[in-house]
Amino acid sequence: MDGQDNILEMKGIDKLFPGVKALDQVDFSAKRGEVHCLIGANGAGKSTLMKVLSGAYVEDAGTITFDGKVLKPQGTLERKKDGIAVIYQELSLVNELDVGENVYINNYPKTKLGTVDWRTVYKKTREIADQLNLNIDVTAKVSSLNIGQRQLTEIIKALASEAKLIVMDEPSATLSKNEFETLLKVIEDLKARGITIIYISHHLEELFIVGDRITVLKDGRFVACDTCANLTEDMLVEYMTGVKAEKIQKEEREVHPVSGEVVLEVNGLCNHKVSNVSFKLHKGEVLGLYGLVGAGRTEIVRSIFGVDPYHAGEILLHGKAVRFKGSKDAIRHRIGLVPENRKAQGLVLILPVWENMTMVALSKLRKHGIVDYKTIRKKCDEYKKALNVKTPSISTITQNLSGGNQQKVILAKWLMQDCEILLIDEPTQGIDVMAKEEIYRIIRELSAEGKSIIVVSSELDELLRICDNIHVMYDGKQVMAASKSNFNPDRILSVSVTGRNE
Repeated sequence: MDGQDNILEMKGIDKLFPGVKALDQVDFSAKRGEVHCLIGANGAGKSTLMKVLSGAYVEDAGTITFDGKVLKPQGTLERKKDGIAVIYQELSLVNELDVGENVYINNYPKTKLGTVDWRTVYKKTREIADQLNLNIDVTAKVSSLNIGQRQLTEIIKALASEAKLIVMDEPSATLSKNEFETLLKVIEDLKARGITIIYISHHLEELFIVGDRITVLKDGRFVACDTCANLTEDMLVEYMTGVKAEKIQKEEREVHPVSGEVVLEVNGLCNHKVSNVSFKLHKGEVLGLYGLVGAGRTEIVRSIFGVDPYHAGEILLHGKAVRFKGSKDAIRHRIGLVPENRKAQGLVLILPVWENMTMVALSKLRKHGIVDYKTIRKKCDEYKKALNVKTPSISTITQNLSGGNQQKVILAKWLMQDCEILLIDEPTQGIDVMAKEEIYRIIRELSAEGKSIIVVSSELDELLRICDNIHVMYDGKQVMAASKSNFNPDRILSVSVTGRNE
C-alpha cells in the first residue's frame, strides 16, 4: 500500500506480558483525514495496540511513525503534544468540573499575572463547539450532561489539544439513536478538517456507516485490512472467528423437532406494561421474544421470574398454576434469569468468579451443614472449562472479566443450580463477535440437553439463528408468532415496527 498519505505507520509491533504475547508483529497504518476502524474479539490486541500508540505502553519491538516523525518511547502527555488523543470507553472527565474546565484541565491558558485565564478557557471552548455545530453549555457541570454530551466534551477536549489523530474506543456503546447521529456529523466535520479517526466498535453494521477502511486483529496478529466497499459483515465475522458464513446460514435454516412436553405456559398475562400475552414453552425449546425497545419483552420474563407483579392471567409450570411472590420462589422451581443489565443485576462485580458462580446454589455445596470449598473449587473449574470462561482463575475478581465471560459466569450460576428453564434477556449485548459465537453454542448445547430457554433480544439475526419459535411484541401486545420452518425476517421486522400483522 502506498504510504505517502499515511499520517500513522506502526510496523512490526510486539508487546509481551508475563506468559502472553499480546501483539505479534502487528502492522497498522492510517491515512490523513480517514476513519479507520479497528476490530477484533476481546483479547485480539486492539486496546494494547492503541495503548502502545498513546504511550501508555512501551512496545517491545517495532517502530511508530506519526506525521513524518519517528516516535520514541514516551508517556501519554508527550504523545498528546505530538497530536494523538484517545477517548476511552470509560470517559476520563471530572464530573464536578464544568465543560471548559475539563477541556483545558492539563493546559489552562494563563494571564500575564500567571493565573488561569478563565475568559479564554470558555471563549476557546465555545469556538471549538461552534466549529462542530454543537449546542453545548461550556459552563455546565459535566455531572449535568447526558452521555452523548459527555462524549462530545471529550472530542472538544481532544481538539483543544490540537489533536491530528483521535482514537475513539466504543464511542456509540451507550448512545441513543439521536446521539449517534450527532456523533456521525461530528466525525464528518473532523474528517473535513483533515483529522484522522481510529474507530473501535463491536457493532459491525456501524463500521460501514462510519468507516473508510477496516483492520482486523485476531489473537494479537494482523489478519486483514481493506476498504469498507470491499468487505461485508460475513467476511468480518469469518476473519475474527474463523466461522464461515455458510455455517451460520446453515444454522439459520436447520429446523429441530420440538418436544411435545410443555414445561411452562403463560395464559393472558397482563402487567403494568403488557396485556393478554400467551405462549407455551416446550422441553428443549429456544423461544424468542422480539420487538422494539419498550415493547414489553423484558417485562414478560420479569413477571415469569416473580420480579414484576401481574394483575391478570396465569403461569403454569408442568401444567400446575404457580404464582411466584419473588425471585426466590422462581429459583426454587428451577427457573433462572440472566438479566439485561448483567453488571447491576446479574453479578456482584467485586466478588471473585467462584462466589458469583455459587451464590444461588450454596445450599447444594455443603457437607454436614458446612460450605464444602473443595467441591466448590471442583464444580467451578468444571463450569469454567465447559463454558470456556476465559479467566486466569476462579479467584479472579469478576469485574476484571470481559462482558462475554461475565455472561458465561451468570449462565454457570444457573447451571450450578440445575435450572431447567432459563430466561435470557439480551444474551450478547455489548460483547464481541467471538464471545457471541460461544454464547450461541452454549444456548444450543443447553437446548440439546433438554433445558428450555426464553431469549429476549433486539437483534433479529440472533433470534433467527438460535430460536425454534419467535413471538413478536409491539407496544405491550403480542402481534405475531412464527416457527423456524416459516421464519420471514422482513415480515418479522415489519410487524415489530408497525404492530400490524396483515
